[in-house]
Amino acid sequence: MEKKNLPDFIDENKYPDFWEQMKGFQAFAKSVGQGVVEGNGVLVSEEKLKEREKICIGCSKFNKESKRCYLCGCYMEVKWKFKSSECPISMW
Repeated sequence: MEKKNLPDFIDENKYPDFWEQMKGFQAFAKSVGQGVVEGNGVLVSEEKLKEREKICIGCSKFNKESKRCYLCGCYMEVKWKFKSSECPISMW
């Protein structure tokens, strides 16, 4: 299979390879579950969500068209919402 025919979410020229993205998703799901178990809540406030979005939009590692991070491959519109989410370069 030629790389140019790969779906965008597994295009290693743009994002981490598929299995690295799956490891990241697994860690994310575990941290969300841990937040639930500990009673810390799951979602951030609308204010915090907008703050995270603004930071990402100003970052050169953010794909504004697909709203994905080039470093972790995450769909940031989802990631911004969760308390346990972290920026891969610690911007938020």
